[in-house]
Amino acid sequence: MNKTKILLLAITGMMATAFTACQSDDIDSTAGGDANANVYNVTADVGAAQDNQPGSRVLSVDATNKKVLHSTWAAGDKLIAFVSSDGTSNTRTSYWTIAADKSGKGSTFTGQIAAKGNAKVKATDDLCFFYPADAVGKSIEPVTETGKDGDKPYHDESQKISNLLGLNLTRQDGTAETIGKLYDYQYKQVKPKSIVGSNLNVSIGNMKRIVSLWGLRFTDNNNNILTNIDSVYISNVKGSDVFNLSTGSFVANNPADESMNIVVTPPTGQKVSSAGGKYTYISLFPGTYTDVLIMVYVGNKCYKKEYASITFDEGKVYHTDLLNMSEVLPEPYVEVQGIKWATGNFIHYGPETGGYWGIAPAQWWISRRAVRLDSHRKAVTSGGTLQSSQFEDSPKQTTDDVDLFRYGSIAKALKFTGLIDGADNASQHDITKQIFNGGKYGDIVWYYTQNNHKRYRMPTGTEMKLLYDNANVIPAYCYTDKGTVVYGAYFTTNNSGPRVKGIPTGVKAFYKYSNVTALVRANKGLFLPVTGRRLDGQTLMGLRDMSRVGQCYGQYVSSTSAVMSDDFFVGPTQWNFTRAPKGQAKAIRPVLDSEDTNQSDPVYPAFQGIR
Repeated sequence: MNKTKILLLAITGMMATAFTACQSDDIDSTAGGDANANVYNVTADVGAAQDNQPGSRVLSVDATNKKVLHSTWAAGDKLIAFVSSDGTSNTRTSYWTIAADKSGKGSTFTGQIAAKGNAKVKATDDLCFFYPADAVGKSIEPVTETGKDGDKPYHDESQKISNLLGLNLTRQDGTAETIGKLYDYQYKQVKPKSIVGSNLNVSIGNMKRIVSLWGLRFTDNNNNILTNIDSVYISNVKGSDVFNLSTGSFVANNPADESMNIVVTPPTGQKVSSAGGKYTYISLFPGTYTDVLIMVYVGNKCYKKEYASITFDEGKVYHTDLLNMSEVLPEPYVEVQGIKWATGNFIHYGPETGGYWGIAPAQWWISRRAVRLDSHRKAVTSGGTLQSSQFEDSPKQTTDDVDLFRYGSIAKALKFTGLIDGADNASQHDITKQIFNGGKYGDIVWYYTQNNHKRYRMPTGTEMKLLYDNANVIPAYCYTDKGTVVYGAYFTTNNSGPRVKGIPTGVKAFYKYSNVTALVRANKGLFLPVTGRRLDGQTLMGLRDMSRVGQCYGQYVSSTSAVMSDDFFVGPTQWNFTRAPKGQAKAIRPVLDSEDTNQSDPVYPAFQGIR
């Protein structure tokens, strides 16, 4: 499902416009090989839509009992109509549909259907019906298998109709009404009841819902009802998958198609709220999920609830009150493979003289985290598209926003061009917590944090190699405080058992990336952004561009070196632990050395409120 996922992940501003779409709602236009087809007029009887078993986009919450959902078919509600045996070989570019003739619990649906080419529909043919047809181009798309990772298939968007539907639940607005329009997936396969000339009669009966609904209400750590909620993240719950109309089941063993998150964002100008007993409704795929994390964002605060294991059965409606949710507070480190990694790269931010030197305010932080880019991917002062520098053509590092540093350079860390003093590239075998020549070169992280309450240092090669050799790693992305997207690698501890390793991904394989924003905020796992590197004496940040056909990766330097430094290369095109020239400027992910546990360092004013 590459194309749609790229649109969801790479184009910024989607959080604020989750349901504004440029796709046409017209899915009935004739196209692609049907001029001489046997087109049948379909009349179908569809059973009643029961309360608490939603059967229509007209889905509403009872005024007095918030747990009761009412649903009726509305005149004009549409079902996809598809001949099962066509598989992926039908050349038509839009699905045939049938529509409800009237509103009510049950309704008669009429429309047209045809098989591929000029084939006749026979009484023995299986006909597939899927709701909601109006969601095609929004939360539904025809897909086809385009390749495999090992023995695991993955699917891309198809320009022609298919028995394979890519279903996407990852972005919802929390209302039952929108679920009814876009996410209340229902299915039925039946044979024709009769075929007389070009008239086909079928009895569909009750549609089978293939999703579950979950109604949630929230209170904070003091059990106050949460209102003014900006967004809700549900992690480690499947948010997308591929459904086979011909078999009536989901495609198996296709993890690349399965985004493991759902984000609830209300329409622009609105908030999610649990006031008055109101539930936030979410559509999700049935299954048993482990380590489920729910994060609720309210202003500059967020609250969490965790489930070790939770099961959702097909077609059921669940209601849960998440009471006394724990407030998520900043942590000085995240532990992976026994190492206490800082919750951000080492950076300089602000005026060249002074400013902030230390740990970035979030794991996803990269320099130029939000810039406006024109159609040529060049920075502009107004207009354009707000994106991170991972999509900027030839981004340049400036002294007020630095995240790439030369090995051992301290005094001239903000000097990018011209000849670099060789003493800055210290030739020591390891510079952990070492400062030379009164602060001219050495461990820059230790130099700037050694007098803080939280003291950090550069990681050793041995520590960094634990990520390379042992930790689980998947391709992932985070949303920044500006709504832009930053891509990288997400690491978790692998204590035993088979290692999960999803990197390198190849270029532009955005569909393989998972949204780990909530997990990272909850201090669960290490996120290393794709940062690229600067060559000696240059301001250009190379190999950061996620849009390039060529290489892009993060290059993370350790404190260990000989003639060259020991670096970790991780990203779409690289997975290496090797030596690189010290003159190259690279990212540093520090390690917590020690802390005054009851004391915190002041927050840099520019970072106030960054989540």
